[in-house]
Amino acid sequence: MHRRTAEYAKQHGLFEAGSTVVAGVSGGADSVALLYILKSLESDLSIRVCAAHFNHRIRGESADRDENFVRELCKRLAVPLLCGGADVPQAAREEGKTLEQAARDLRYTFLEEARQHFGADSVAVAHHMDDQAETVLMHLVRGAGLTGLCGMQPKRDRIVRPLLFARRDEIEAYLAQRSIPCRTDETNLQREGARNRIRLDVMPYLSAHLNENAAENIARAALLLAEDEGYLAQEAQRALLAAKRDENAYDRQALLALAPPIRSRSLRIALALAGAEKDVEKKHIEAVTSLLAAETGASLDLPAVRAETEYARIRFVPACTEKTAAAYETPLNLCGETRTPLGSFFAEETDPKEFAPDGFTANFDRDKLPGGLTVRTRRPGDRFFPLNGPGRRKLKEYLIDKKVPRRERDVPLIAAGEEVLFLPGFTAAETVKVDGETKRILRVRYIPNEQNRSANMRSYIHIINQGE
Repeated sequence: MHRRTAEYAKQHGLFEAGSTVVAGVSGGADSVALLYILKSLESDLSIRVCAAHFNHRIRGESADRDENFVRELCKRLAVPLLCGGADVPQAAREEGKTLEQAARDLRYTFLEEARQHFGADSVAVAHHMDDQAETVLMHLVRGAGLTGLCGMQPKRDRIVRPLLFARRDEIEAYLAQRSIPCRTDETNLQREGARNRIRLDVMPYLSAHLNENAAENIARAALLLAEDEGYLAQEAQRALLAAKRDENAYDRQALLALAPPIRSRSLRIALALAGAEKDVEKKHIEAVTSLLAAETGASLDLPAVRAETEYARIRFVPACTEKTAAAYETPLNLCGETRTPLGSFFAEETDPKEFAPDGFTANFDRDKLPGGLTVRTRRPGDRFFPLNGPGRRKLKEYLIDKKVPRRERDVPLIAAGEEVLFLPGFTAAETVKVDGETKRILRVRYIPNEQNRSANMRSYIHIINQGE
């Protein structure tokens, strides 16, 4: 068992040389065997082993005896131990979870705390091949997709499963041959909860009446499916990268053109990158797929993320970042700096022979400028006659025609009443342009704050790409 565990760990890259691993030890046969095996392999794998025990407080004094057993075991093996616990039944009631769900969530939370406590690189849990078969069956009857049917992986994030190759009876035989004691959790023998029913009724029936190697075959099928899922995930990652246009924004048509198995995975990856790592279900992916073909400006609220269509793109943003720019208005300083929440305007008179180098600088005919110039946010009723444009129109229509996403329309602008004279990232107004009769030029340059620079530059780059 020691040799096979070492080979399995090396095959799947479970541990790095010199790393520390925390073994989750309940006191049951599987976790006790895991602790003994990992401790014996410290030199071979170049690892340091610690342990963590979580008291679920479900079985009263029996659970306390489990904890004492683990304490003595770790003391005997000279393994550093951290113990913790929680009232799982109370947590299940308060959070509306099953006892099984609440126990799992609290246990893994504690194991991560233990990993941080020891400064460890990973947490080892004692799942084995029979657990794998039970997990795949549970996912199957719940209607899981391919990812769920892959079951548990040897390594996922910081969780490693060094015994996933072994059968339950192999582990029990290992302990019996060495006269290693362990504890028995009597709740595992009760027909309560989906996993216990599968373990006590379904798997024995399959082995007895359909195939004695049912557990091995189910685990083997999960391994093959995991290979297929890995390939599809890689293709989805490539497709998403090809469809990416800027941060968390993707070409809608490119995504729609993907085969459904690749598209659904690409969308899951996109949502995860935007912050929706949990609670994303099939219905959410179907809703986003429908949004791909929706009109511009359509949106969809998802777990932790908001999806929005922006012309040819779909963008995913963390829901908490959705904010409306606060309105502001301040007089334009005609000689010096005018500050705004998003950036600053710098104004100075300059030589008529000089010209504006980019869309963030405007050259005004000083004598054509009206009085009462202000720097402010856009507002309903604003009108704009863009430089060399066909005429005056609503600012909103101008921005829509330029395909500027709604979230990028709130740059500060210079206006006289409802007449917009300069829209940074775009252009100045025709009515105040410099011409052959100009005697005095007022140059105004807008410099965005660093945190807003990327959004402003996207608007400007958009114009450059259109050849304006």
